[in-house]
Amino acid sequence: MAPFRRGLPRGILFAALVLVSVPAPVSSAAAQAPADWALTLSGARFPGDETSPEALASALAAADAHYGLPPAPGGAAFERLGPEGLECAVHLRFPAGESRGTLVFVHGYQEHGLSAPAIIRAALDSGWTYAGLDLPGHGASPGERGWVDDFSAYGAAVGALLDGGPIRSDRPVLVVGFSTGAAAIAEFLSTLPPGAPARTERFLFLSPLVRIVAWWPSRLGLFLAEWAMPRLPGRTVGMTHDKAWKRIAARDPLRVGDPPSAWMHKLVRWEASLADRVPRPEAPRVVWGGADTVVNAAYGRRSLSRLFPASTHGEIRGAYHGLPFEGGKYLEAVLEILREELASCEAPAGA
Repeated sequence: MAPFRRGLPRGILFAALVLVSVPAPVSSAAAQAPADWALTLSGARFPGDETSPEALASALAAADAHYGLPPAPGGAAFERLGPEGLECAVHLRFPAGESRGTLVFVHGYQEHGLSAPAIIRAALDSGWTYAGLDLPGHGASPGERGWVDDFSAYGAAVGALLDGGPIRSDRPVLVVGFSTGAAAIAEFLSTLPPGAPARTERFLFLSPLVRIVAWWPSRLGLFLAEWAMPRLPGRTVGMTHDKAWKRIAARDPLRVGDPPSAWMHKLVRWEASLADRVPRPEAPRVVWGGADTVVNAAYGRRSLSRLFPASTHGEIRGAYHGLPFEGGKYLEAVLEILREELASCEAPAGA
């Protein structure tokens, strides 16, 4: 019984941290008080919306300034996609001149489509359009903050952007998913009709979420503690080597604050469903943080390798979970991989 006695409080502790598939600030006070520009974006582009073009342009400029982004050379736009009630937000930034392609970014849990400025800058500097999706319940998209009834809603949001969004079909597309964002992409791909041909987009998964670490102790801890903690504080320890990130995240008005603990049940149900999915022909490149203490990389490799037999896996030694927010040499390694993928998208077939 001694091991169980030691594991029980650890399980409760992991339950308190269970929603850390992407970073979250210790205090959500700043995230609970949206700035004017964030309120404008959250209400814009719905049917009947009366936001003026000037007000929307001002909000987009303020958003760029908040995240330390210079004005996009080709301008910025904001759109919504999806059925009524699930009109997810899409943040668009355009390069100078003719776009060479579109980089679609699908964020992690609690984050949003503008939460990885380094990814945005890399896309624009490479001459690519950037399209950042806000998943349901996140950023400027509708829904209870941090909540989803089923992961199928995440997959549907990805599909709405790839199949009906402002993406040029005559240019290459790189789809980058981080943590829960990678799970959303996997959900979309693995629920395509049986026998559907491989998608033409290229896919890059960063620290993809399948299971979190200490999976079983966390589920036990959640069962014991959920009634007393309907919402949980987030975690910053072990997320990134960038010491400024915690401060930046804490004042981000588009981030989800304290996440609902019951979200874990949706993750559990989704993960269990993967065993019944038919393998897909897409070949995502999967990159793990070598020092990730959030997701179970070993289990994730096995699960994603079964679902995507042609996938390739690698790691950035010493990097933490938050690869899009990493610092120093770790972020540079992420950006180098991103540039490689962009170049591969542009290379002629067979090159």
